Amino acid sequence: MNNIRNLLSQINVRDLIKIFNIQIAVAIFLVFLIFRRLFSQIILKIIFWITKNKGKVKESKVYKILNNFWIFVGLYGATKMFKMSEQTVANINTIFEIICIIFATNIINSFIAKDSKWFRKYINHSKNDAVNNFVCKIARGIVWVISGYIIIKELGYDLTGLVAGFGVGSVIISLAAQDTVKSLLSGAVILTDKPFDIGDYIEVGNHKGTVIDITFRSTRIKANDNSIITIPNATVTSEYVVNWNRLKSRRLEFVLNLSMDTSSEKIKNMVEKIKLILKNNPQVLPDTVQVNLDEIASYSSDIKVFLYISETDYIKFLNVKEKIYCSILELVERENIDLAYPTQTVFVRNTEKTEAKEENT
Repeated sequence: MNNIRNLLSQINVRDLIKIFNIQIAVAIFLVFLIFRRLFSQIILKIIFWITKNKGKVKESKVYKILNNFWIFVGLYGATKMFKMSEQTVANINTIFEIICIIFATNIINSFIAKDSKWFRKYINHSKNDAVNNFVCKIARGIVWVISGYIIIKELGYDLTGLVAGFGVGSVIISLAAQDTVKSLLSGAVILTDKPFDIGDYIEVGNHKGTVIDITFRSTRIKANDNSIITIPNATVTSEYVVNWNRLKSRRLEFVLNLSMDTSSEKIKNMVEKIKLILKNNPQVLPDTVQVNLDEIASYSSDIKVFLYISETDYIKFLNVKEKIYCSILELVERENIDLAYPTQTVFVRNTEKTEAKEENT
C-alpha cells in the first residue's frame, strides 16, 4: 500500500490532464478524418433534397472539396483542447476563418463551370462553348476578388488607404494596361460577334490555323505545322479575319499555257473536254465551270479555268484539286499537246568578222 501511495503522490495531476487532453484532441481529429465522407454525404443529400437535384453525391465536385475541409475542421477542433495564449488562439482562429473562406470560394466556383448542372440551368443561355468559358472565367474572377478582399480584412489590414491610393495609381495602371484592356474588350467583341468558334480554320493577317482556345486576352490557333500561335484579341479585331469553315464552297482558278504550235481546232477541243471533265466531277459545282481561251501571249495560248468546289474542308479541297489537275494533265498527254513555257531568243554577234571587215576597209 505504501508503494502505491508513493507512486500516486509522484504523479502530477497537470500531466494527467495534458495527457487526457492530447487523447481527446487525437480522438477529435480521428473522428473527422474517418467520418469525413459520411459528413459530406449527409450535407450534400440534404442540399440535393432541398434543390431537388437527382445527381449522384459522390460525383459532385463539392463532395471532394468537403472531404478535405473536414480534415481542417478536425485539426481546428483538436487545438481547442490545449491551453494557449490569447494571441495564439486569435491567430489560429484567423487561419481557420481564412481556410473556410478559401473552401467556400472553391465550392462556389465549382457551381460556376460550363459542365455544372447549376450553371446550365440558371446561367448558360448560349450554345457557344467560347462564350460559356468567358462567362465562367469572369464570374470566377469576381468571386476570387471578393474572397481576397474578405481575407485581407480578416488579416486586419485597412483597405481605405489602398482604395484611396488607387486614385493616383489608377492613372499609371491604366497607361500600362492599355493593350491588356484593349485585348479584354476585343475578347468580349469576339465572343458576342462570333466571327469564329473553337475548331474553325481561320486566317488572321499572315497567320492560318485551327482555333483551339479563346481567352480574355488572346486567341490561340494551331498552325498547319502543329505550332501554337497566340494572337492578342486586339490584333484579331483590327486585322481581317477569314473563317474558312463558314464557306459553302471553295474557288479554284488556274491558267493552262498551251504551246503556240497548238492549232485552233485542238484548242477548241481542249476547252470542251476540260469542261466535260470538270462537270463530271461530283465535287465540282457544274453551274460555276468556266473554261475559255483567255489570251494569246507572246509564247503561249492561255486557257483560263474557273470553278467552285463544294468541299470546304481544306485538306479535302487539296485532294479534289489534285485530282482535277491530274485529269487535265492526262488529257493534255492524250491529245499530244505541248505545254508552253517562257522562252527567250538570244542573238550573238560575231565580233571577229566585224573586226576583219573594218581592217579591209
